[in-house]
Amino acid sequence: MTIERTKTNYIVIHCSATPPDMDIGKDEIDRWHKERGFREIGYHAVIRRNGGVERGRWERIPGAHVKGYNSRSIAVCMVGGIDEHGQPEDNFTAAQWSALLDLISYWHGNYPKAKIVGHRELDSGKACPSFDVQEWKKRVNIT
Repeated sequence: MTIERTKTNYIVIHCSATPPDMDIGKDEIDRWHKERGFREIGYHAVIRRNGGVERGRWERIPGAHVKGYNSRSIAVCMVGGIDEHGQPEDNFTAAQWSALLDLISYWHGNYPKAKIVGHRELDSGKACPSFDVQEWKKRVNIT
């Protein structure tokens, strides 16, 4: 029996913590998450380097992306987020930024009371998603 998420208090933005020359997608992240013991990919969507959006978990199913928040959040993962030395870096493409804005706008329309946050805002030990989500929201005029 699959349990559905009954509330959505957060829309969480993640990064894959991969260098810019590593173009992965849902299939690779799904494999990585299964290797960590997850049933399937923990994110509801993945935004590839070319801006393509791939669906992950079904949107009504709780994710597996931020401990303590999964039952009340939905998540997207942007591919990239670290440099060639493994350090956090905002290295996302223009196509990814455009896709992120479209997806977040869509989700925010469906869940207008949900707070849009970066992973690091819910888990202070993380650099993910390698950019300041609150500053981005101001820049693109999302409230």
